[in-house]
Amino acid sequence: MRITPIPFLLIALSCEGGGEGSGEGVGSTSGNATGEHFVSTEGSDLTGDGSRLSPWRTLARGASEVEAGGTLTLLAGTWVEELDMPTSASEEAPITIRGQGSGLSILDLRGLDIQHVVEFKNGASNLILEGIGIKGQAGSRWSHGVFISHEGINQNITLRDLKIEWEDGIKDGGSGIFVHYQEEANLLVERVIATGFSDGIYLKGSNNIEVRDSEFYGNIEDGIDYNGGTDVLLEDNFCHDNHSSGIVVHGNENFHHGGVLRGNILQNNLDGITLYQTDAVLLERNVAFGNSDFGLKVAGGTRSSQIIHNTFSANATGAVRLRKFLESNTLRNNIFTGGDQGLAARIEEEAGFDFDFNLWDPPALSIENQGRLESLEEIQSRFAGLVNAQSGDPRFRDSDGGDFILLEDSPAVDIGQNLGQQFKGNGPDCGAFEKP
Repeated sequence: MRITPIPFLLIALSCEGGGEGSGEGVGSTSGNATGEHFVSTEGSDLTGDGSRLSPWRTLARGASEVEAGGTLTLLAGTWVEELDMPTSASEEAPITIRGQGSGLSILDLRGLDIQHVVEFKNGASNLILEGIGIKGQAGSRWSHGVFISHEGINQNITLRDLKIEWEDGIKDGGSGIFVHYQEEANLLVERVIATGFSDGIYLKGSNNIEVRDSEFYGNIEDGIDYNGGTDVLLEDNFCHDNHSSGIVVHGNENFHHGGVLRGNILQNNLDGITLYQTDAVLLERNVAFGNSDFGLKVAGGTRSSQIIHNTFSANATGAVRLRKFLESNTLRNNIFTGGDQGLAARIEEEAGFDFDFNLWDPPALSIENQGRLESLEEIQSRFAGLVNAQSGDPRFRDSDGGDFILLEDSPAVDIGQNLGQQFKGNGPDCGAFEKP
């Protein structure tokens, strides 16, 4: 049974509420705004003029007519039509295409063998897409809910308040959002829900991206797959009930470099966060709990990661798995609690990481082919420099309810290393949240 973290942890869930009802905050339907045009399933491409009272019918007509600096509003209704985003916008005069909420303005292509419901290509830049529901299903081709193509420069894009749902998704068959080799994407994804795909969102070799306050769940592989690219921020997302990782960061032929994962909640996945073939990734203030394997898995030559102020709790196999061929990874000010096997960590090779100033509960880890260490004293004697670790029940306020704030008497309070961040008391607290 999935434990739902309390609202202060899950800003991402707010994206569903505004879209299903009145559409408040999505935009005017008065037709008074300069450059605002409308489409409606009750409109007409033959007799309509694009006004609020006489809208066009098809998305294709609306997208072809809207000019730089203008807005195209999808009135409440369901379109069985793909949307090719316009290429006429400029940085000084962006175009907005918006619905009246993800439960009201819907693109529903279920039952059709389509490739992408919404596509940005050949210069589809300086665009905002918001307040729309997108539905489809797997077909004979690699297909996505929203596809930002490698064909042309497609940049300066905002995807906001979208709900993207797929039926009969297949492994490697497509993602809710796929971003493909955009050297300077300047992409913002916020308050988006994506479910039923191979991956909720896949960032492939693209730079300058923010994904925040979004929810990715029920996907066949990962909630967020971040593969290559630099200057990427994944912040305050809720990734749950995915069949592989909540978030995976990795390279392929070449190492992945950089990126920040901050404030994300990872629950009921196979693993919370997975890193492999990465260089200089920062993980901070994330919570991974209730995953069926590990809260954090670090593998495949990962190097120079900074893993600080995270909470890895109640993951079935353990908090952390550190595999082989690691180099110069630092774990500081984290909380590691054990899972069903009574282990906080599993280590395959005694090199490539430095994990002092963490709280362990229990202080138990296994080393491949060498057995278990069952006390903090054993762990400290085995790993040189591990002199500031502490052990004990971290005493969360309500971990069963998803509240990982520390109680006043928590042994995690004030025991962290000063890493230059703000803190209260005599030192920073371990874990994702500083005690109020």
